[in-house]
Amino acid sequence: MPERRYWNEEMETIDPDRLWKLEDERLRWQLRWVWERSSFYRRKFEEAGIDPLRIGRDTLQSLPFTVKEEIRRTQEEYPPLGGHACVALHEVVRIHASSGTTGKPTLVGLTEADSRTWNEILARFFWATGVRPGTRVWLAVTLGWYIAGLSFYEALREIRATVYPSGTMEASRTFNILRRAGVDYMVSSPTFVNYLTNVARERLGIDPASFGLKVMALGGEPGAGVPQVRQQIEETWRCKVYDAMGTADFAPILWTECEAQAGMHFIGQGFVIAEFIDPETAQPIEPREGMLAELVYTAIHRECVPLIRFRIGDLVRIEGIGKCECGRTGIRIRCVGRVDDMFIVRGVNVFPSAVADVIASFRPRVTGEFQIRLPARGFPIEPPVPVIVELGPDPGDPVKLKKDLEEAIRAQLIFRANVQLVPYGELAPTGAMKRQVIVRGE
Repeated sequence: MPERRYWNEEMETIDPDRLWKLEDERLRWQLRWVWERSSFYRRKFEEAGIDPLRIGRDTLQSLPFTVKEEIRRTQEEYPPLGGHACVALHEVVRIHASSGTTGKPTLVGLTEADSRTWNEILARFFWATGVRPGTRVWLAVTLGWYIAGLSFYEALREIRATVYPSGTMEASRTFNILRRAGVDYMVSSPTFVNYLTNVARERLGIDPASFGLKVMALGGEPGAGVPQVRQQIEETWRCKVYDAMGTADFAPILWTECEAQAGMHFIGQGFVIAEFIDPETAQPIEPREGMLAELVYTAIHRECVPLIRFRIGDLVRIEGIGKCECGRTGIRIRCVGRVDDMFIVRGVNVFPSAVADVIASFRPRVTGEFQIRLPARGFPIEPPVPVIVELGPDPGDPVKLKKDLEEAIRAQLIFRANVQLVPYGELAPTGAMKRQVIVRGE
């Protein structure tokens, strides 16, 4: 019997018209659910003069946006989960905390049904990136409050993979176990992989390729989709790298590459609606290949903390809108970065992921680690922009390196930078899951 190609073929290859009807049915259920159970959304809809029970898939865009600051505020007013929580606390089986990338962490609750939904979405992700029953999976993400660790573990058990729950502690002990047991697949973040690379090479004298990994799936931040960063990781570990993306507010992973690697597929069909808006005007846009857009999510199958038209703050590029060669349907994207991380230098939009790609192309003269120093929000950004770059193991002439970096940034990204080179190891990853590349003044 041939191996199944998809975890859930019906949903992952669903016809767009059929998906629209399913989304309409579930959206109507979700809006009734929040109207009857959420003080936050009842007040929000009443203030907007909207009857949510008259809204369907074709009129979803008439509903107001929800933003992160509203969630922080309502969780302070109605602790612990906020006024958008739709079930009593005794029905909540798990609580996670967001990473706090853009401010104070928010709490996320799951009912048993919500947990099963996450298992389904994550199983689609793992299957698309090569996990099968018996695959030896290195779970190199924190198993604490972060949404990924425990959620990944539960989904991997659903697939019947063999899980190595190393978390983010004791890298040297983990390496010893991997050598004894062997490993096929790793799930982590680009920053933590760079940390593990440094520990293996610098502290322990181990070649990362010696572990025999076949596949890495990396998310939590832009990086695996940046060509130079992906290439560097693949060459170092001698494995295939897949890009993936999610959010604490909806599911740990909602987008993933397949074997074709022609952009990340949306894999939340039946559970979440993904919209695209113009990041400047906030107006809905019809996705077209090559377009930049901001993501907006709406839950349609969530019990505990459903969010409606939530501006997640992720900026993406549309890679494809038709059926992929893998057979999956729907839109494919690449993550460009956070909307609030984009900065403008004399009319030029600059994204940290693009800076990362330019700097990474200079390896081994640099390590690829960098920071961009900007003034406090509200102040104009004038060139040259300070960019701190860490020297690599073979930097050559530092004067020439600085000049080459500044010329490459000017030529490829159309802004002037003042590159400051710092010693090897000064910006090295410290073991966190994400790195901070934008540093703003007070």
